[in-house]
Formats: sequence, structure tokens, C-alpha cells
Amino acid sequence: MYTSSQLIDLVHTYDPDANGDLIRKAYIFAMESHGMQKRASGSPYFYHPAEVARILAELHMDVATVVTGLLHDVIEDTNVSFEEIGEIFGTEIAFLIEGVTKLSKISYTSSQVRQTENFRKFLMAITQDIRVLVVKLVDRLHNMRTLNYIPSSDKRKRIALESLEIYAPLAERVGMNVIKDEIEDIAFFNLHPNEYRIITQKLDLIRSQDEHFVENTILALRKVFSDSGIHATITGREKTAYSIWKKMQKQNVNLEQIHDIIAFRVIVRTVEQCYMALGVIHTNFQIMPGRFKDYISIPKLNNYRSLHTTVIGPFKQPVEVQIRTEEMHRVAEEGIAAHWSYKNGDIVAGGNDPKNYNWIRSLIAILQNSGSANEIMDNSKLEMFEDEVFCFTTKGDLITLPKGATAVDFAYEIHTEVGNTCIGVRINEKMVPLKTVLRNGDRVDILTSPYQHPEASWDSFVVTGKARSCIRKFIRSQEQGEYISLGFHLTKYVFDNACINFSENLINLRKFNCEKLNDFYSKVGRGLILPNAIRVALPSEENMNLYGDASICLIDYVPGIAVHFAECCHPIMGDKIIGVIQPKKGLEIHVTSCSQLENQVSQNFIKVKWSQENDEGAAFIARLRIIMLNKQESFALVTNIISSNGGSIANLKIEHRSSDFFSLLIDIKVTDVIRLGEIQASLRACSNIKSVRRM
Repeated sequence: MYTSSQLIDLVHTYDPDANGDLIRKAYIFAMESHGMQKRASGSPYFYHPAEVARILAELHMDVATVVTGLLHDVIEDTNVSFEEIGEIFGTEIAFLIEGVTKLSKISYTSSQVRQTENFRKFLMAITQDIRVLVVKLVDRLHNMRTLNYIPSSDKRKRIALESLEIYAPLAERVGMNVIKDEIEDIAFFNLHPNEYRIITQKLDLIRSQDEHFVENTILALRKVFSDSGIHATITGREKTAYSIWKKMQKQNVNLEQIHDIIAFRVIVRTVEQCYMALGVIHTNFQIMPGRFKDYISIPKLNNYRSLHTTVIGPFKQPVEVQIRTEEMHRVAEEGIAAHWSYKNGDIVAGGNDPKNYNWIRSLIAILQNSGSANEIMDNSKLEMFEDEVFCFTTKGDLITLPKGATAVDFAYEIHTEVGNTCIGVRINEKMVPLKTVLRNGDRVDILTSPYQHPEASWDSFVVTGKARSCIRKFIRSQEQGEYISLGFHLTKYVFDNACINFSENLINLRKFNCEKLNDFYSKVGRGLILPNAIRVALPSEENMNLYGDASICLIDYVPGIAVHFAECCHPIMGDKIIGVIQPKKGLEIHVTSCSQLENQVSQNFIKVKWSQENDEGAAFIARLRIIMLNKQESFALVTNIISSNGGSIANLKIEHRSSDFFSLLIDIKVTDVIRLGEIQASLRACSNIKSVRRM
């Protein structure tokens, strides 16, 4: 453990004017505050904050950050208050410590409300000062280094999982890859010890079998650069066990099939020399197609800049080469910490500008749009993980998204309102579906309409946390309104069946633990209060006529929200239908002949009918089984018949295929049962089609 003098000396190596007295004061204050507290290892608790401060100093952080490292646990683990810290060390340090404390309270086991609030406050804190995140990452790094002292295996795994899913992605987002790599490897060891052991043992074997590979490759690279007149520093760095394992999982290969375990870094003086060095590499060695990435022209979200290429090296093995300047290398290793510099004792915090980290704004948008704490954490992890794809707006603005992002993700990245109203997309001047996955360099033009709203189906293909949280927020608002409307109609239905004039004054809200009528209607619509419970509460139960003429008209409900059309029978307008109240889901509509109705409770049946007010353009899904001749023109005939009769194919599945026949399941969008009948009749009239049956 560093003494206060050693810590001050370390800080003075990069900031000679640093306030050593403030560091010494914080060192003594923290030591006295923690007193006789012990860590799981048995060592004095103060050993931990002292080590955190040392690591921060090694990262060349400013005095306030180093002091925060010394004091970061005193509010949470001692009797010292936030106000006391502010009085003794100033508001800046008190603010940093409070921000670190908020993230310390986030875990998978805390209550949802508390977890959400702490995460929100933490994000707000790092928006104002990114140093909060730097301290917390270093704090977690040292805790991971001492994780083996915790006796409980379950607790070690919980901490490792939190570190892997929250802290490692955060470290990557601010470019602190050295911290990210170490956190990931320790977490990997605790979560998957067998896999960790196998990979590390095989790496040891590979090293022993070809111990001169790295040295000889560096010599070969150095020679080609020397011959070209480029001065370069070349090093070889082995990939971490976790990154190798993740690549094995992603590509579904074994360790022997991964050839770029060693990455060679070429450090040159200028950006121009980076591209010159790339030309030298490509001139002297055979490139591997599709393995070149230019992160200098288009940096990553965390400001990482480098040229990546993979070539067949001097010993006929694939070699990954990363080319960068010294400054780029510092940013790649230290991330945000590399941006801090000192002039006359004042901090020049180039990296502290939150505008350099747009992903923070995306996380705040997630906080505003998400519902539960679990949803916030899930959407936040979506925002922090994944590789990146770079696309352009029609004006030439660069939009960076996670790999696998769709046009809808792109729309929400531009602006929430653009996402909410997007109705179509042109990619590279060609109209494509909204769920089209974007590729690097795509030029994307989002088409919008004030009459368009997010669809529930979008949630199944978007990949960014921002898009998902915005879609779910809209669906929740729509859903609540529909559940209230459905609950009102269900309540009135019960009154009508009981031959009682409908009056909201007869509804005993207290009996149903509701404060407002809308709360009551919402619970009824969701199936949390069943119609039978309402009947029992009515004053004239003896007049109840369960099989009266009352029914509910299906008016303007969005399928899949309050009203669900059963997938077992696919009812469409014109079918004879009946509703079933499903707890927590709402009203499920079945065709009256559906065999699944035998499994339902009869008291939950609701008489329903198609309303004359239904939108004529409303579409329903009908499923047909078609058996047709195995001829080249058969598919074209089927699609032409369906489209010419006003239908469209929503999904298609080949059930069986032989040399003579195809058996298909086709989901068709139609407006009503009459239109479906016309389609079926036209299909049956086609000589290539042997049978058509509605499922």
C-alpha cells in the first residue's frame, strides 16, 4: 500500500503543481474514518481506497479525482456525511463522491425503485462530470482483483456478472480498454472457470510450441518499414482469454481455428504515416478480404482511432495489425484518462465534455422512456454492448449504431419524433422494409408521416436500447388507454347482462382496491378483475341474465394490445366470434368453432361482435394450407392470385416438399371473411393448386 508521501510523489511526476497537502489531508481523513474496518481478505479496509487512489494517479488523473478515490467509501461505509465532506474538501469533491456512491448501490438484488433512482442519478452525475465514472471503474477494478477473498461462491458470481454486464461495457464506452480487459478476464474466470482454464492452458501450449513467433514477426515487420523509410515502434499483444472465448462463441469455432490470437501494434508519429504504413503492409503481405477497418476516418463512439488490417504474415499465418499514432495509442489504452492534461496547475479536461460521449445522452433517453428498473438496465446494456456500424443521413451526417441495427434504430437515433413517425425508408436510393439491417456506408433516408405511430412488431427487430425504450413507452401509453376502454365496455356488459341500468356510482372502488374509476377499468381490461367478480358485487344479482343479448363491439382496438386475436384460429372480420378474458392479457378473440375454447373457463366468456364502425382498411391475418404442384410457375400463380384479390402475404412456410407437390402454410392479410373467400375460390380454380384449406 502506498504511503501518502509516495502517492503525492506519484502525482507530482505528471503534475508538479498538484496540491500535495490536500492529498495528505484526504489520506489521513479516510484512514481515520475507516478505523478498524476490515475487508474480506482480513486486511485493513483503508487498503482499498488507497489502492484506488494509486491506480487513478497511475492514470494521471487530477488531484480532485485522486482525493475522491481516497474518500469514495466514507459516506457509504462510515458515519461521515455528504455535508461534512463538502465543508472539509469542497463541493467539487463532495459531488464526485456522491456520484460514485450512487453507482455503488446499483445491483441486481436491490429493489427496483431504488435501483432505478440510483442509476438515474449516476447517469446525471457523469453527464456533468465524467470523472465520476472513472473513479467507479477503478473502484470496481480493485474489488475484482480481490474477489477471490469473498467466501461465498454465489456472491462472487453475482459481482462478476455485474462487472461483465455493467462495468466492462461502461469502461469500453469511455475507451479504458486496459481496465475493461482485466475486469472481463477476472469475471470470466469466476463465471466460467473450466473454459478459462482450458483456454489459458492452450495459450501456454501455443506459446511453448512457437516461442519465437512474436519476436520473428516483429523483426520481419520492422524490416519492411525500415526499407520504406518509416520509423515505427512494433509490439505484439496477446488477446485476453475472455475475448478469445467470446470470439469462439460468436463464430462457433474452436481455439485451433482462431489464428489472430496475437495482435501486432505499429506506432508511428503522424496520421499521414499511419496510411503510409498501411500501404507498406498491404504491399508486402497478402491481405485477407473484409478484414480492414478505418477507425481514424470514422472513430468509434469512445473516440478510439486506429487502422486495423489482417494479412498473411511472414510465416504464412494470419496476422492482425493495428496502426496508430502515440496519442491514439494512449487513448486506446487509457480512454478518457488520456484526455487529461495540466497547465499551471489547472485541469484542461478535453475528455470531460459529455458532447464527446453521445451514448450518455442515449442512456438518459432510455431513462426517460423505459418503465421498470429491469427494463432500464436491459435497454442500457443494449446501448453499451455490440460492435458498431457507420451510416449517413441524406445530408451527409454520420450516424453510429450497434452492429445489426435497422432503419428504425437509425430513425430513433436521429430524433425520437422521427422514430415515432417513420413510415418508410430508402437505403442507397432504394425503398426497403423498415426492419432492414444496415451496413457500413449506407446512405439512409427516413420517410415520416404525422399519421404514423410505432408498431408493437418493431420491438422484435430493433437492437438499440433507445429505440426499444421509445417504442415500449408508446405501446404502454396506447395499451393503458385501450385497457381502460375495454374495461369500461366489459363493466357495462356485465350491467347489461344483469338487467341493471349502467351507473358508475354502483361500482364499489374500495372493494376492488382502486382509488379512481380508470384504475378499476384498467384492471378489468387487463383481466385482473374478472367479470364474475363484478357480477357478485352488483346489488341485484338475482336479476342477472348471463346469456342476455348484450355484447361488446370491437371498436378501434389495436390487435395485440388490449384485444388479442387468437393464433390458434386466426379470426377475421365476418367470422362468428367469442371473447375470453385472459388474466393480465385482456380480451382474446376466438372463432366460435375453435377447439381451444374447451380449455377455457366458461365464466370468462364474453359475447363480442364485429362493429359496423370498423375501419374498412383494417387488416386481419388468415392462415391457409395450400397443396400445389411442384412446378416453377406455381409460386408465382399463388402470389398473383392473392394480390389481385386484395390480399397480401404476411408469412410463408414450406411444410413438405416432394418431387410432385408442395405443402405450404401461408398467412394472408385480408380485410374480412368475404375477401378471404374470394381468394380461396380463385386459388381452387387454378389447375396447379390441388387443395386450399383455412387453418
